[in-house]
Amino acid sequence: MTVPISWLLLQRHLSLKLLTNRSASTQPVTFAQATELTDPTPWLSGGELVLTTGLALVGASTGDYTEYIDRLAAAEVSALGFGTGLSHEAVPPDLLTAAENRGLPVLEVPFTTPFAAVTRAVMTRLSQQEYESVLRAAEVQTRITRVALRGGVSAIVRELAAATKTSVAFVGDRLTAVHPTNHKALIAEVRAVAATTRDPNAPASISQSTPERTLTLSPVGVSGSWHGYLAMAGTGPLNNIDRVLLGHAVSLLTLELEKPVRLRAERTRLNSMAFGLLLDGRIPDDNVPSYLDEAGDTNGFVRVVHVRGSALSSVLREFDNALARAGRPIFAQVDSTALTVLLRGTDTVETAKTFLAQLSPSEAKAVRAGISTAHRLLDAPRALIQARAAANLTTATERIIEFDALTGSTILASEPAREALVALAANTIPILTEHDQAHGTSLTVSLRAYLEANGQWESAAAELGVHRHTLRGRITRIEELLRCDLGQARVRAELLLSLLAWESR
Repeated sequence: MTVPISWLLLQRHLSLKLLTNRSASTQPVTFAQATELTDPTPWLSGGELVLTTGLALVGASTGDYTEYIDRLAAAEVSALGFGTGLSHEAVPPDLLTAAENRGLPVLEVPFTTPFAAVTRAVMTRLSQQEYESVLRAAEVQTRITRVALRGGVSAIVRELAAATKTSVAFVGDRLTAVHPTNHKALIAEVRAVAATTRDPNAPASISQSTPERTLTLSPVGVSGSWHGYLAMAGTGPLNNIDRVLLGHAVSLLTLELEKPVRLRAERTRLNSMAFGLLLDGRIPDDNVPSYLDEAGDTNGFVRVVHVRGSALSSVLREFDNALARAGRPIFAQVDSTALTVLLRGTDTVETAKTFLAQLSPSEAKAVRAGISTAHRLLDAPRALIQARAAANLTTATERIIEFDALTGSTILASEPAREALVALAANTIPILTEHDQAHGTSLTVSLRAYLEANGQWESAAAELGVHRHTLRGRITRIEELLRCDLGQARVRAELLLSLLAWESR
């Protein structure tokens, strides 16, 4: 907030008179400071109206006046108010000449006008401006809120730009808006700046300033659910009111963008319950909920994807994001060991791979997935059996397998064969899992990696991320516990099949 010198000259009760060139009186006043020091600059911050009676300048030479004016100009004061009638009957002509040369406005303050009256006038006007700006901000907040109810994100951006006289853009993953509309380059700039943030999961405000321009980015969203950045580009730094309006717009955008997120989360919860009933066979043929129809394709067929691993929350997130982008609901069941997702019958294993393409390399390495063939909706339990069988036969090089591709492995899809293998595994696998739990070892996963690698030490050790000598030690311990010779191919084949069947129970 500032007070123009022209406004001070209009205050008749102050009787101020401008003695220098009026064209130089463009610098607004931010404060009024009375001082008789010949060098008050250590106590000035710029923008002040310095008030003095010239007491310390009595008998000063032309050079003294010049040095005094130079110091004030260097401190970037807005004007000098010189009180007459006490130590000086008039403002010294040499001081006026020095002020004219430096473009520093000089006001004559008559003896009848106390400096306190000038200070009070400045401070009162600043307070009035502060109050007026608060009122304006309140009016704009109300207006932005009103347009948000009718026009959504674009209306909020447009109203904020108009109120702050800046360029404003919202930039999200799936939604952008900018005003003025011909400033689309701002969208690309915001994306470039946002890409430099250190933690995309917890974005912070970003500000970039040059003498000609300031760009401010504020994250929109709540912890764990970020929607993008609201950016404001202007010719100078943001003032307090602009910051208030920016914060209000961020809040409105968060509410606007969280509504579909919350609605989808609630719908996903209901879908999960219905999917669970479907897999348990508790939905009768004549009473299938209509919203389950969205899970199938146009012919009512579905596929089941069964995922195992240690990155299930990330997998669920990627499935949800991919389906949301396609305008589709998600039907999923998740626990500590597996994730099951219902897809359309027209989806393929390539569709599932595309959905999971955004996983990090470490996350992708930590999951295995199987996808069933197309089934009628009410046959989802049978599809789950296929998906589990396919997931059990994944390898380090093929982590997502379709049941149709299990040539030579259909024995695990046979219920009687699987029951026999589970019975066989009951006498071996628990010995290893109990040892792992008791001693903090990794014998079970080491056995599977070794068996899948067909007894090849180097490839199995690489899959586990350990040295081959470490793996040799583990295999030796497994042979001792199970009393078998893993050097025999028949033993390895039997253990691998029983282990896969055991995991698919």
